[in-house]
Amino acid sequence: MNPKALKILVITGGIILAWFLLLLIRGESRVPTQTTLEFWNVFDKTDDVQPLLDDFKANTGIKVNYRSFTDLNEYRKTLLLELAADEGPDVLAVNNTWIPQYRNLLRPLPSVDFGFDAKDVQKNFVDAVTEAVIFEEEISEKDKEAGREPQQEILALPMYLETLALYYNQTIFRNVLSKPYSAPELTWSGVQEEVAKLISRDDADPEGFRLAGIALGRTDNISRGVELFYTLYRQFGGTDLVNANIEKGTDITGKNSRPVIAALDFFTKFSRNRRLPEYSWNAQIAYDAPEKELDAFVRGKVAMVAVYSYYYDTIRNLIQQYERKGQRAIRISDVNIAPLPQLDDPLVGNPKMVLADFFGLAVPKSSKKQHEAWQLILHLTSKSSQQKYHEATGKPTSRRDLVTEQREDPLFGVFAEQVVYATILPILDDEIYSAAVREAVDGMADGEIDIEEAVRELV
Repeated sequence: MNPKALKILVITGGIILAWFLLLLIRGESRVPTQTTLEFWNVFDKTDDVQPLLDDFKANTGIKVNYRSFTDLNEYRKTLLLELAADEGPDVLAVNNTWIPQYRNLLRPLPSVDFGFDAKDVQKNFVDAVTEAVIFEEEISEKDKEAGREPQQEILALPMYLETLALYYNQTIFRNVLSKPYSAPELTWSGVQEEVAKLISRDDADPEGFRLAGIALGRTDNISRGVELFYTLYRQFGGTDLVNANIEKGTDITGKNSRPVIAALDFFTKFSRNRRLPEYSWNAQIAYDAPEKELDAFVRGKVAMVAVYSYYYDTIRNLIQQYERKGQRAIRISDVNIAPLPQLDDPLVGNPKMVLADFFGLAVPKSSKKQHEAWQLILHLTSKSSQQKYHEATGKPTSRRDLVTEQREDPLFGVFAEQVVYATILPILDDEIYSAAVREAVDGMADGEIDIEEAVRELV
C-alpha cells in the first residue's frame, strides 16, 4: 500500500473511532443516575419506617438510605459535627425544643414549589405543631424599609406528636381505694388526695414504701421528670422561663403565685418532706434500675407513673423479663392509661393543657438535594403515611384528620385526645434548661436548697 493511501486509511479510521467514542459517551450520558437521599432519625426502627420509604421510591424513583440513632447524645454530637463540616444527611430529625437553636442550619420548605404554606400546616396539623415549626422570616433592615413583608417559614414537620399521660395500676385502684370506676381523678388536687390514701410506708423496706402513690418530685429516677416539671409550669400559667420572675399565676389552691414557684412547690411535695401526706417518692426507689420508675411500677411498688405512649412496650417487656426470671410482677392487664391531670376540673368547662413533644423532620442547608428532601418529608407526614406509621409504632398522630379515628382506641385513645389541646414551651437552650431543672428539683427534694435558691437555678 502506498504511503498516501495508508495515510488516508489512518485518518479515516481515527475519525470513525472518535465518532464511535462520542456516541458511546452520549449514550452513557443519557442513562439517568438515581437520586439517593440520606435520612437520619432517632429511635424509630428501620422495619417501621422502611415501608414508607419504599412507597416513596415507588412513586418518585428516589432511593432513601435510612439511619436510626438510639443514643440521643451521640446523635446530636454526630449531627452537629457533620453540619459544621457542611456535610451530613439530607433529612434530619430535630426535637421541637431544638428548633430555635437549629434554625440557622435549616432550609425552610419552599412553599411556592410545593403549593404548601403556613396556612396548610394550620389546616392539617394540630396547634402545637404550628406553634413549634412556623417562624417569621428574618429579613434585612433594607428590605423592611423597602416595604417587604416577612413570610411565614416552615422549618420542620412531624410524623407524630407525644404527650405525657398517666399510666396506672387499675387493680390497685380497685382493691386499695375501692373505686367502682378504677381510674385516677382528673385534677391534680384529686390525685394528691388519692396518693395520700394509696401510700403505705415501711421503714424496714430499703425503698421506704410497700406502696407509693405516684412517681413525682424528682428527675434522677423518673424518666420524664424534666418534662413533668415543664408541664406543671405551663399549667400553673408559665409561658417563658426567661421571664419567669415577672410572670403571674396561681398555686394549687388558687392563690396568687409565680408559676415557677407554684410548679416547684407542688412537684416536690411528693418527694421532699416525709411529714407531708402526699410524700410518695424518694431517691432510693428504683435508684439503680435502667428503666427508673417503670421498674417500680412493674413490681407493683408505685400505683401511677407519667410517661409517653411508647413506654407501654417498655412496661410490657419489663413484665415479661420478670416473669421469665420467676419474679413477682403485675399483669399487663393491670395497666391502664388516663389523661394527664389538670389544675381545674375539665368536666365543668375548664381548659386543658399538656405539653407536646415530637421530633420534626427538617432539611439542613448543607443538603445538595433540598427539593427532593422536602418531597420526602411531605410524603412521610401525609395522612396515608401517618396511618401506616401509627399502625407500626402506636405513636399518636400530629394531624387533625386522624385524631377522630385514633381516639377510639380503648387504651391509647387518650394520647390522640390530648394532641388536640397540647401546647409547647419555648426554650432557648434545652440542654442548659434541662440541667437547671434537675439541679433545682433534686436539690429541693434532697433538702439541699430552698425554693428561692431553686428559682435562682432556673431563672
